[in-house]
Amino acid sequence: MFIKNGWYAAAWADEIGHHLVQKWIIGEPVVLYRTQAGEVVALHDRCPHRRASLSKGNLVGDDVQCAYHGITFDCQGNCVRVPGQEKVPSALSLRRYKVVEKWQWIWIWMGQPDEADESLLPAFEYNDSPGWKAVGGCIPVKANYQLLTDNLLDLTHETYVHGKTIGNSAVAETPMEYQLNGHEVHVKRIMENTPPPPLFKRVRGFEGNIDRWQIIRFQAPAHISIDARGYPAGVDDLEQGMRWFSLNSLTPVDERNTLYFWTVTRCFDLENEELDEIIKDQILKTFMEDVEVIEAQQVLIETDDRAIPEVSIRADGGSISARRIVEKLAAQDADAEIT
Repeated sequence: MFIKNGWYAAAWADEIGHHLVQKWIIGEPVVLYRTQAGEVVALHDRCPHRRASLSKGNLVGDDVQCAYHGITFDCQGNCVRVPGQEKVPSALSLRRYKVVEKWQWIWIWMGQPDEADESLLPAFEYNDSPGWKAVGGCIPVKANYQLLTDNLLDLTHETYVHGKTIGNSAVAETPMEYQLNGHEVHVKRIMENTPPPPLFKRVRGFEGNIDRWQIIRFQAPAHISIDARGYPAGVDDLEQGMRWFSLNSLTPVDERNTLYFWTVTRCFDLENEELDEIIKDQILKTFMEDVEVIEAQQVLIETDDRAIPEVSIRADGGSISARRIVEKLAAQDADAEIT
């Protein structure tokens, strides 16, 4: 189940240059490149002649030449050359997707181009805001993207999966609150006077207990920001504490595979390059612990033919709400295609 009229992270901005890159997004092949002027182009990566992959071809100036028969398309998707004939069949054209380069990532709109609304981009401005510093990456995950959404909206699992980095008993023991706001879900958990998890101690040197905040925001189709804060218990002072945003964008490749774009962006100790590497290394290890759990979960879901429904608990409120939003918006897209 995919939302078409929505933004997805297609690539890191520095991944796309004057060369052809293939991405699969919600089951569709896309070829991306930059023109010689630096504009990002996204076209359907399937030649309408014999369905060869255009990303295996060549750039001729700013035009894409199919490696199979040499048919060439401009950056608007129009066919400009068919070797051996002058007339170009009208059906020889490619779909061009709307793209936006913002906050270090390339965003793509997979639905109707005239409905592409940049105000619907996720609020990930901290990826490159002054006074903030981001580290991040992209992880291919062999699982449905909604399993990752579930994971990020219910951080109770930190206690059991991430005990060496960001988890401890306080997370599971502290109830969370959630609320709906249009097509968004907001989840909040505040842990007071609790021991800091190992990574917090390492990056900020906490010696005693802390007050810890987790404020989560889901934006459709699959963007999750986590405002994570830690202060010495009873002291609301960033100079003595820490704050970072975990910004996550989950791009479905297909029903069984996901590109997990992530950053952690902080507003403290910005000149400390050693800290950059510590945070990147430890957060990546944390996410790979999630990947191990979720990929195994995907296999068990696919092989379970008992038709027995899952049993939800209170902590699932945020993730259930997010799934309902996706279901509603995907149904609206499907209805619009029919009409």
